[in-house]
Amino acid sequence: MIIEQLIANIKSVGIFAVVLSILIVVHEWGHYITAKRAGIGVERFSLGFGPKLFSKVFNGTEFLLCLIPLGGYVKMMGDERSECTGDAKEFYSQPPGKRALVILNGPVVNFIFAYLCLVCVFLLGYPRGSTKITKIEINGPAHKAGLMVGDKIIEVDSTKVYGLNNLRTRLEGSTDKRILISVVRNEQKIDAYVEPTVTSEQNILGENRSVRDIGISLMPNKIGDVREDYPAYKAGLREGDKIIQIDSNMIFDWEDIYNSILKSTGEIIQVRFIRDEKEMTVEIGPKIEAMKNESGETVERRIVGISPLGEFDSFRFGLVNSVRFAFEELVFITVTTYKSIYYMITGAISAKESVTGPVGIFYVIKEAARMGLSHLLFILGVISASLAIFNLLPVVPLDGGHLLFLGIEKVRGKPLSEKTDEIIAKVGFTLSIFLALYVFYSDFSRQGWIEGIQKIFGKMLSLFKF
Repeated sequence: MIIEQLIANIKSVGIFAVVLSILIVVHEWGHYITAKRAGIGVERFSLGFGPKLFSKVFNGTEFLLCLIPLGGYVKMMGDERSECTGDAKEFYSQPPGKRALVILNGPVVNFIFAYLCLVCVFLLGYPRGSTKITKIEINGPAHKAGLMVGDKIIEVDSTKVYGLNNLRTRLEGSTDKRILISVVRNEQKIDAYVEPTVTSEQNILGENRSVRDIGISLMPNKIGDVREDYPAYKAGLREGDKIIQIDSNMIFDWEDIYNSILKSTGEIIQVRFIRDEKEMTVEIGPKIEAMKNESGETVERRIVGISPLGEFDSFRFGLVNSVRFAFEELVFITVTTYKSIYYMITGAISAKESVTGPVGIFYVIKEAARMGLSHLLFILGVISASLAIFNLLPVVPLDGGHLLFLGIEKVRGKPLSEKTDEIIAKVGFTLSIFLALYVFYSDFSRQGWIEGIQKIFGKMLSLFKF
C-alpha cells in the first residue's frame, strides 16, 4: 500500500512538472519567436532556475534545462540598458512598438494555447457537472410541477443544457414567469412548466441581485476530496463516503451537509456515513476559520476539510461548435479572473483564500489527471489563461509592468532615466519576493502545513525546557 502510494505521488509530481514546463515553454516561446523575427539576438532560453542540468546551443541561442522548474526566462541581447552598446540586434536598440510586441507576445501565446486546449476539450468531451436532481424542496416550484429526484435536466425553454453551470445561467437568464424544463426520466423525455420563486440577495460587494429559485439541489451527498491535516481526514472520512446524518440532521444532498456543519454549535459533531454498504459513525471537531460573507463582513466558519464528489457529464461537439464554445469559455475565464482580482484588491474577497500558488496548482493538476485527459486539458487551458492575465498586470517585473513603462516612454518621447528604471526594478523585485512568500504561505495554510510546522517546532522547543 505504501509503495503504491509512493508510485502514485511520483507519477503526480511528474505530471505536475510536465504541465508546468509546457506552460513556461509556451510563454517564453512567445517572447523568443517574436524577438527572433524582430531581428533581436536571443542569448539564452531557460526552463527553470538554479543549477544547470542540460544545455545546447541552437541557432545562436543557448537552451537550458535547470533544476527548479518553477519558471523560466529568455535573455535577449541588450535587454539591460546599462549593457546596451547600440548594436542593431540589442533589445533596447529597437523602437518602443517593437519592444512592446516582444513583451506582449508571451501572454498572447498563453491565450492562444489556452484557446487550443479548450477547443480540444470540446472535441474530446466537455466535462461538466451533472444536471441530475438529487433533492427537491417539498411544495417548492419543481415539486409542484411534477419533477422528481433522479430526473436529469436536459433543456430549459427548449434550449439544450450543457452541464451544471450552463443550467444555472439558463435559469437566471430566463425572464418568463413560467420556465419550460425538460428532463429525462426512465429514458423518456418529460416536459414541465415551473414557476420559480424570485428573491433578492446581496453579493459580496453588497449589490442586490434577483435570484430565481425552482427548489432543487444538484449536488450529491458523497465526499469527493478530504484534505489531509483537517478534522474530517483525522477522524477517518475518505473519498467516496456517503454522509447520511450529521448530529440529528438527516442528509440528502451537499447543501444539507454544508448547513448542518455551519449551524452546529458543539465542539464535536457526529457524522454517520456509508462506506462499502456499511454504516459507520465518527466524531469530528470542526476547525474555526475567518472568512467574508456575502455582505463582505468577516465572520467565523466551521470547516472539516471535505468537498463534494462531483458527478460529471461529457458533451462532445463538432469542430465548428468547439471553436465557438472554446472562445466563449475563454472569455468567461478571462472576465471571471479579472473580477476576482478586482474583488481581492477592493477587499471584497480574501486574497489568502483566493490566491493559488504551486502547491495548490499541484493538487488541482493531480485531481484533473485522475479524472481524465479532458479534465487535464481544461485545467491546462485555465492555468495558461490565468498565467497570461497575471503577467499582464501593470506591475514590474511582470510583462504588464514593462508594457506600462513602454507606454510612458512612447508618450514622453524618451525613456525614464536609468536611475528611475533601477529603483522601479528593485522595488518590483522586492514586492514580487513578498508576493511569492505570501502565495506559498497561503498554499501551506490551506493544506494545514503551517499548523503542522508550528506543532513540530513546539515539540522541539519543549525538549529544551528544564
